[in-house]
Amino acid sequence: MVKNKDRLLIQIFCVIAALVTWLYVVDQMNPVTEKEIDSVPVILQNTEKLEIAGLVVADVDTDGINMIIEGFRNDIINIEINDINVYVDVTGYNEGLNKIPVEIILPDGYKLVDYSPKQVLCELEAIVNKSIDLTVEIDGIPFSGYYVDDPVSSVNSVIVRGPRSVLNSAEKVVALFNINGASGTLEKKIPIDVYSDQGLELKLEITPDIAEIMVPIYPMKRLKIEVPVTGMVMEGYDIKSIKVEPETVLIAGDSEVINAMDHVLVEPVDVNNADSTVYNSLDIIGGNYIVTEDISPVVTVEIEKIISKDFIYNLDEIEFMNIPEGYKVEITEDKEFLMVTLTGLTSYMNETDSEDIKIIADLEGFEGNSGQILLKYETEKEIKEILIDLESVEINLVEEGDNEIGNTEVTN
Repeated sequence: MVKNKDRLLIQIFCVIAALVTWLYVVDQMNPVTEKEIDSVPVILQNTEKLEIAGLVVADVDTDGINMIIEGFRNDIINIEINDINVYVDVTGYNEGLNKIPVEIILPDGYKLVDYSPKQVLCELEAIVNKSIDLTVEIDGIPFSGYYVDDPVSSVNSVIVRGPRSVLNSAEKVVALFNINGASGTLEKKIPIDVYSDQGLELKLEITPDIAEIMVPIYPMKRLKIEVPVTGMVMEGYDIKSIKVEPETVLIAGDSEVINAMDHVLVEPVDVNNADSTVYNSLDIIGGNYIVTEDISPVVTVEIEKIISKDFIYNLDEIEFMNIPEGYKVEITEDKEFLMVTLTGLTSYMNETDSEDIKIIADLEGFEGNSGQILLKYETEKEIKEILIDLESVEINLVEEGDNEIGNTEVTN
């Protein structure tokens, strides 16, 4: 009969034998082996705590961690990068370059043999603020005949927040407002974006990130430019013409306002004591309208001397009008000539001769057969004053066919 002590020894021997057998089978059928795994990505831990401290990770100087792990062959052939967690804890470090130890967590049953690099070079940057003026950019064109005025925004500037290096490249914050085909004032809420000095959109925190914007859009109208004149030219001179170049200007504004306008004014031009042409560049006088063209009107005030010119006419050059039917006019005036004195600007006087002046006598309403007829004149020339030294002529009405002859006979 086996004693208890012997039974215990037998049991221990069996266990040892089974273990040796198992180890032999494992070593031959499923041995422990190593595997190299490259470029395991690094996970940043506690970044939210870093932001609370006013810092952010600007750059992690690695493409991943290379490692050698150990495990049973049947297990290790199935392990993948996603099964391995590689961490760097970014808390407790200062702005600038920091070497942070790598922490690796493997699944159960695996052993870390070696890994590289042991530390990760991590650049931390301070989170800073920057104020940038908002630019409203207009996209598209309005309906034909309409003008787009300067936009009005509820936001004039924004606070941009982010890593120092990124924020240093931030140059412009923009709200893009589309007005294509519009024919009236528009109001919209527009998102705000921030761009670098290279025109690249940056992912930064913007406060506020939306602007309420109004873009006034007005109808346009082309109007003539008028020039007020102040002062008196030198005695013996007068203004021949006032010209402005350009003659018109395009304006925009509220339809009720511009529809009631027929001209715009420039600043007055002073001609006091002037005796020659005056040239001035004058500004358009503003009002409740918008000048949509960039122009500088040039005003020319042409000033000339006033001169007189005399012409002698024979009395038979007088043109009689409305002579009664069956009659002819006989001039019984003692004088044979009359003198006409013209007064006007030099250039006009130089262009005028006696044929440009008609001396007329109108018999309409004339009663009787003889008497005085007032003399008048007609001309198409620009003459300031015409004086005739004979106010009237004495005439007789003579029946046609009458042989009596006076000093001069004029028939119509």
